[in-house]
Amino acid sequence: MTNPAHAAGRDQESERAHAVPREAADGPPPWVAVCGSPVAVVQGSWAGRRGLGSAAPCPECARRAPG
Repeated sequence: MTNPAHAAGRDQESERAHAVPREAADGPPPWVAVCGSPVAVVQGSWAGRRGLGSAAPCPECARRAPG
């Protein structure tokens, strides 16, 4: 099951996955993750392979927005 409240965002410099609130992700950039990090790309579900299932999910986002 996916978490509709958060989308998966990515920091292009570190490739770290971040949770972006869905209402923010549906709008134009700039996007900011729940941990406060700026996000360059929003793509997919936070509960999916590009978020929590990625190789490098943000620990703070995982704590604040569990899948």
